[in-house]
Amino acid sequence: MTSASSLPPTTMSASFAAVLRALPVHLAAWAAVATVHAASVWSDALRRSRTPDLSQLFGDYVLAYAPWVLFSATLHILHKRVRPPWRGVLLLSCTFFGVELVYQAWLIARDADLRPASVAAALWEMPMIFRLIDLALLLATNAVVYAIVAIRTQREADAQEQRLLADNLRLRLALEEQRLNGLRAQLEPHFLYNALNAISGLVRGDDRGLALTALQQLSRLLRYATTAVSRDWVPLSDEIGFLQEYLALQQLRFGDRLVVTYDGLESVSADHESLALLLQPLAENAIRHGVERSDTVSEILVRVAGDTGGTTVLVSNSVPAGAPPNPGLGVGLRTLRDRLDVGYKGRASMKTTVMPDRFDVCLTLPVPHDD
Repeated sequence: MTSASSLPPTTMSASFAAVLRALPVHLAAWAAVATVHAASVWSDALRRSRTPDLSQLFGDYVLAYAPWVLFSATLHILHKRVRPPWRGVLLLSCTFFGVELVYQAWLIARDADLRPASVAAALWEMPMIFRLIDLALLLATNAVVYAIVAIRTQREADAQEQRLLADNLRLRLALEEQRLNGLRAQLEPHFLYNALNAISGLVRGDDRGLALTALQQLSRLLRYATTAVSRDWVPLSDEIGFLQEYLALQQLRFGDRLVVTYDGLESVSADHESLALLLQPLAENAIRHGVERSDTVSEILVRVAGDTGGTTVLVSNSVPAGAPPNPGLGVGLRTLRDRLDVGYKGRASMKTTVMPDRFDVCLTLPVPHDD
C-alpha cells in the first residue's frame, strides 16, 4: 500500500506541483461557497433589521474557508495519484480536522487575545454545533471530491476505450482491405487465364475473323477489368455488362454448344453498386461445370431480380448426364464467398443448389451503405 510519506522525492515534488496546478479551480469553488454563505448571512441580517458590512462579512468567510482550498486540492491529488488512496485520505482528513478546529478557534480569539492559552480556551468553549458543522463539511468535501475524481476517471477510461476501439476498427479495416486486395489479386490471374484459354482455342482454329472478334472482346474485357480492379465498388449494371461480354466471348469459343439466356436485366437499379469483378466467377463456374464437361448443347441462364432493398443474381447452368467431374479446385466460388463476407460484412449471401441436371448459384446483394 502506497502513502504520501513513502513516495520518493521526485514523486513528492511532482505531487506538490500537481496540488499547485489544482489550486485555482478549488480556490474558485470555495470562493463561490464563501460568497453564497456571506450573502445568506447578510440577507438574514437585513431581515432582522441589521445592516452588517458586506465586504467585512465576505472577508471573514473567505478567511474561514481558506484552509479548505488546500485541503480539497490535496485530497483531489491523493485520489488521482495514489493507489489505493484511502490510507492517505484518512490521514489527511483526520489531521486537517484537528488543524481546522484550531484555526477556527484562532479566528474566534484573534480580535481579543492571540496567546496560545486564549486559543485553547476558545477551542474548548467552541459550541458542539460548530464542530459538527466542520465534520459534516469534511465528509461532504470528501464525497464531492471522490465523486468528481470518479466521474473524470470514468470519462477518461471511456475515452481511452473509445480510442482503443477506434484503433482496433482501423486495424480491422486495414486487415480486411489487405485481405480483399489479396482475394482480388487471386481473382485477376484466374480470370485472365480462362479468358486467354478461350482465345487460344479460337486462334488454333481456321476462322481468323472469329479469332479477331474474340481478341477485340478480350480487349474490352481487360479494359474494364484493369479499370474496375482499382475500385472497391462499381455500378452493378457495369458488372452485368462485363458478365455478358465474358459469356459472349465464351460463346465464340464454344459456338452452338453454348446457349445463354438472360432474364430481368432491366430490373437493375441505376444507382445500385456491387463489388468490382463480382459476377464473372459465376459465369466461369458455369462454363467449367457445364459446357466444358460435355460435347452436347449446354445452357446458361442469368436471371436478375432487383428492388429497393437490393438485387438477386442467379446463374444456372445445365449439367450433362453422366459427365465426368471437372478437376477444378473451385477457387472461383471460394474466393467469391470470401469477397462477399469481407466486402458486405456478412449482409450478402451466396447459395448453391445442386440438382441432377442443373447447378445454380444465387447471390443476394443488399444495397451497400457506409458502416
